[in-house]
Amino acid sequence: MSESVRAFKFLRPGAVGPFSGFAWPVPAAGGAGAWVEASGELGPCGDGIHACEAQNLPLWIWEELWEVELEQLVAPGETKLRARRGRLLRRLDAWSPAAAKALARACAERAAALAAAAPPEVAQLASAMAADGDARASAAEESGDPYIAAHGAAVSAYIAAMTALKAGGAEAFAVERAWQAEWMARELDLNV
Repeated sequence: MSESVRAFKFLRPGAVGPFSGFAWPVPAAGGAGAWVEASGELGPCGDGIHACEAQNLPLWIWEELWEVELEQLVAPGETKLRARRGRLLRRLDAWSPAAAKALARACAERAAALAAAAPPEVAQLASAMAADGDARASAAEESGDPYIAAHGAAVSAYIAAMTALKAGGAEAFAVERAWQAEWMARELDLNV
């Protein structure tokens, strides 16, 4: 057995992979889920068990957030981890539709502030982007659908990051994504 790594994985309801459609074995009371093993070559977007570190959570938002254990980790990618095997440890119930809506609203407010401070040559575009972020956050807040809440958070976070990019460049983009990850770690009590 190799050294294990704890990470995070967003899934659709019922612990289903959003891209693969794979139904993950969920943990039994007090235990971990069964190991899932990849076969074949571990490619960046191909075979392998994918998860992420806390700093990349805003890039992968879906309805359910799980803590996972990975083994036989391959070289980490820029925004995700790949391993030969993994298993679900526990669902992080703090990530809920209410938390997604709160993140969407926080990102919309940050996008508006970034747009207001944008240089004149990009102020109109930044303001339009921020208005779209606000509309997405409002739609998330008004809906009772967990998918719409998660989607609103994902899109609002992306819009805030892109508003930061337009208003302040690559460094501002990185600062915004880091703020989003810190917000999630703090609000979801991830202890990272």
